Amino acid sequence: DFFNMPLQPAVDSSGHELKIELDYPSGPVYGKVWKIDVGRVPLYLLDTNIPENTPENRKITATLYGGDHEMRLKQEILLGIGGLRALHAMGMRPLVFHMNEGHAAFLALERVRELMESEGFAYDEAMELASSGNVFTTHTPVAAGHDRFLPELMLKYFNNFYPELGLTQEEFLGLGRINTKSSTETFCMTVLALKTADKANAVSALHKK
Repeated sequence: DFFNMPLQPAVDSSGHELKIELDYPSGPVYGKVWKIDVGRVPLYLLDTNIPENTPENRKITATLYGGDHEMRLKQEILLGIGGLRALHAMGMRPLVFHMNEGHAAFLALERVRELMESEGFAYDEAMELASSGNVFTTHTPVAAGHDRFLPELMLKYFNNFYPELGLTQEEFLGLGRINTKSSTETFCMTVLALKTADKANAVSALHKK
């Protein structure tokens, strides 16, 4: 049984218990990383229910697919950006990332930011390099299955992030829009994933439509 498998704290490259930090509008949010060995495959889990977080932020990982749009955005920032930071903190440098649905698509932006910061690449160069290792799979061919966030909510959470990419506000929001010239279209995680992945597929011919 999955829930009876031994759970242990993951450690960073120095052997210390691993906690990643993210910048949210309310202040820093910390995620503890847990590890479960599922056969020969290590499974890593992010947990915000730790003393370092406020009572409100401890709820981020409490319920899967729960809460309002803002809670969903908090969760997907933790998964995409926090998940990538956790892998790197453990000394892991994957060359290929699979985005299963759009939930983890923010990892693509974090990969670009890291390449710009560490290698000195321009945005276009970093995006081309990062996207070449991104693969996206969509499962849900209905509108309700694709997360969308209001522009003002995106700017609330990414106000300090998108300038690090060298993007204007509208250029950043355009990454999640079908019509990049629209000022009112919501930010869609599926659109972001499609724009930042070199390869995309569906799980069946029906889903591809």
